[in-house]
Amino acid sequence: MLPILLLLGLYNRLADFGELGKDSQTYVTAITTFFEGGNPYENTIKSYENKDDIGGHGYAYFPGFLYLFGGLYMLALKLGLDYDILWKVSVLIFDLGTAVLLIKELRKIDLTAAYFGVVVWLFNPYLTVRYTNYNLVDPIPIFFIILALQKLKKDDVLAGVFFTLSVIFKPFGLIFLPLFLLESRNWRVFVLACGIVFAAISLPFLTSLANLVTYLQGSLFVHSSRVLQGRPVLFYLSYYLKIELFQVIPLAFYNFMATYFGWFLIVTAYILGKVRNKYFLASLSAANFLLFTPVLNRTYLLWFLPLFVIAFLYLARRYSKKALLYYIPVSVFWLTCFWYLNQWRDGFHVWHP
Repeated sequence: MLPILLLLGLYNRLADFGELGKDSQTYVTAITTFFEGGNPYENTIKSYENKDDIGGHGYAYFPGFLYLFGGLYMLALKLGLDYDILWKVSVLIFDLGTAVLLIKELRKIDLTAAYFGVVVWLFNPYLTVRYTNYNLVDPIPIFFIILALQKLKKDDVLAGVFFTLSVIFKPFGLIFLPLFLLESRNWRVFVLACGIVFAAISLPFLTSLANLVTYLQGSLFVHSSRVLQGRPVLFYLSYYLKIELFQVIPLAFYNFMATYFGWFLIVTAYILGKVRNKYFLASLSAANFLLFTPVLNRTYLLWFLPLFVIAFLYLARRYSKKALLYYIPVSVFWLTCFWYLNQWRDGFHVWHP
């Protein structure tokens, strides 16, 4: 059954392989700068200073994609291959790999539910709405954060390695940091593993204090200064219900709440609520992020989809033996995401009223 689902998911994605995404040139520019001995994060910082072009930002992540796509770029040049196809294939591998991780986790509880969860991921709302071709890169950090959660409480070293790998591609995994510290068998081992991997990956940017500051500013801290972008949930409510939210409360508050209130929820549920299910605890922080973030692009709704699918099944099995307690919430979440993404066709304007 799984091979058939994977083939269907593969077909669904290959149909959208044709066109280039707007981020393709961003990666190429960063790769070229890096290979020429420059620091690509200098361009990133400058791009974020331009408030008139919120869609023209430079490369603003830790160097995971820089290394992966840089290697593929060099391979494409040497062998005369299509670079854009190569990086899409690399993303596709992790995309299908996430489906494998899902069934590995879910089949321990219910095989039918596991297949349902795989279908939800392979035919997720983002790909079903089809606003764009297969240009996303998010399955890579998603794969590693799910893998890190699976290793949590089992192997602190591997949990730390996979957690760090997720963060160096996209830092959204940081909203789960307290969970990993609380649930590790030895949090010091976890932190040490994270530190070693992060330092090794960051070596090219540790050659001077100036390079280090630029590296951290361009990969992490610039995100705190981002303006409203995409379709934030609270802005949606503000816009349609005529409730003044972003207009009277500074964006810095929402940036703070998106991360740190999620940390608070994890710690509170763990200590006061005695909650020990790691997927449920992670889902609390994920839901908090989606609610408060002032930047909500389309692919953000994919970040936590596998996590919610796993958490719903664990909750269903704890409180009821009836399968509906799993299928209904997952279906409602899928439909809600589809409905929300579908409004991008007409949309509501954020930075140009």
